[in-house]
Amino acid sequence: MTALNPAKIIRRVRQRLDLSQEGLSRLLNATKGAVQHWERGRNNPDLARVLALRQLCPPSAERKELDSLIRQVQAQVAPLTPGQPPAAKPGGKGAWAALLVPGYPKEGLELLRRENLRFRRQVTRLETTLQRRTEELHILQDLVRELEREKALLRVGAGGKEPPPSAPAPA
Repeated sequence: MTALNPAKIIRRVRQRLDLSQEGLSRLLNATKGAVQHWERGRNNPDLARVLALRQLCPPSAERKELDSLIRQVQAQVAPLTPGQPPAAKPGGKGAWAALLVPGYPKEGLELLRRENLRFRRQVTRLETTLQRRTEELHILQDLVRELEREKALLRVGAGGKEPPPSAPAPA
């Protein structure tokens, strides 16, 4: 089977739906730039967005192309063929080794490993940012407490009375 061109398919489906790139991006919860990149062939949408696009598309030749594109993406992401379960129980010892038996394409596993690594890096960055922001919040809370204490001491030192705002300054 020849590889389909997702860029052309997405553009035809968008035009079939009579949507702008921005309109399609809103429907698929993506950015306008992402849709532009998909249509230019720079990036490909993830499987969830292709499935959502299929639900939006009425029965037509474009929908059949989307079905083929979905099968192609699924083959890249999950290379196991239906009816051929792994030799070991999922999650059990040897589950990954069962996926590497001859006959299974290794590209899908490599894709999953790369995505997993990318997500781990992203989670690490987010955790670091969260930790830094939490520390900044604690510092600000300490400053607020300190200012409140100083304010209370100034009030007590002034006899508990604040000068009236309209009182003229002594000359």
